[in-house]
Amino acid sequence: MPIPIAALAALTACPCEPAASADAAKSDAAQADGSHLDAARADVANGDAVSRDHASQDVVAGDAAAPDSGPLLQPDECAAMQPGWIFCSSFEEGSKAIWDDYDGNPDDTNLLLADPGPFSLANNHVMRLRAPQVGDSPSGADLVKVLPASHDRLYARWYVQWEPGYDFSARNHGSGLHAGSRDLLGTSGNRPNGDDWFTSWLEPDPASTTLYAYTYYRGMYQDCADPNGSCWGDHLPCTVDEGYYCEKPQHRETVMPSTLQSGRWYCVELLVDGGTPVASEALADGTIDWWIDGQEIGPWTDLWLRTSADLKLTILWLNLYHHGLHSVEGLLLDNVVVSTDRIGCR
Repeated sequence: MPIPIAALAALTACPCEPAASADAAKSDAAQADGSHLDAARADVANGDAVSRDHASQDVVAGDAAAPDSGPLLQPDECAAMQPGWIFCSSFEEGSKAIWDDYDGNPDDTNLLLADPGPFSLANNHVMRLRAPQVGDSPSGADLVKVLPASHDRLYARWYVQWEPGYDFSARNHGSGLHAGSRDLLGTSGNRPNGDDWFTSWLEPDPASTTLYAYTYYRGMYQDCADPNGSCWGDHLPCTVDEGYYCEKPQHRETVMPSTLQSGRWYCVELLVDGGTPVASEALADGTIDWWIDGQEIGPWTDLWLRTSADLKLTILWLNLYHHGLHSVEGLLLDNVVVSTDRIGCR
């Protein structure tokens, strides 16, 4: 996707941050309202209906589909919406229309693919994200969903596979939840004011090949070169090996995340709770928590995420972003849910 010149300049200044995506730079006025989602689900309400997706030019054949694992699991999890679910995509819609991207999601970066997915299901589809290789320049691919309403607290769950051959050592940024204006999606390098935005993404650490929640918020402190606001995102958990990153023992790992492997599926879930809007960190009660294959890695509590009750979670961002040289192989996504209640793994 195109990267604004100003954002590229910011990336050159500090190699640890993503530029704002092309989607984040556009007006919110063009947002799709998502009202066509119910109609799309009606077309895929049973396992046989999804075979119609093969006729769509947006969907291409991938690996040969494995036999269906049984009647209890069907490709379209979203056909049976659960209490609390506010958005769901199993990529059985036949197109990318339910996503709110302005760059058109070209198939060379965002490809709907016939693939057995995390449950080896026949007629299943996934989304493949691959960042273009443009020399050693930053590049990325993403899906943006502007949620139908804003919330103080949300869970997001998705299944992810880093493709065989994926280079975990390449610096990257991942997927998560964003509070505030879409124009601030992908903003980096500064501590939020508390009334403008906060965000948390799950992404692999190139040094350890484990996940962490890369988080921007009012009380962030771990990599702040300038006390007046110049910061890069906090790591949750932060590891002792990162030295100055771990000034607060409560932000160190209590459960060590497992080492990631390419070519296998993981179930990941993220909780972001903005907490009570307060003017002081001493009173803060925001929470970040996340799970991998059902194993809880947090929580991290008493985080100062916001100062204003008007600042709420508004966007799900599924993202693959690289700062420079990286593998051609990217990642696969499936079974995406955003909910007001804990979702868990299928």
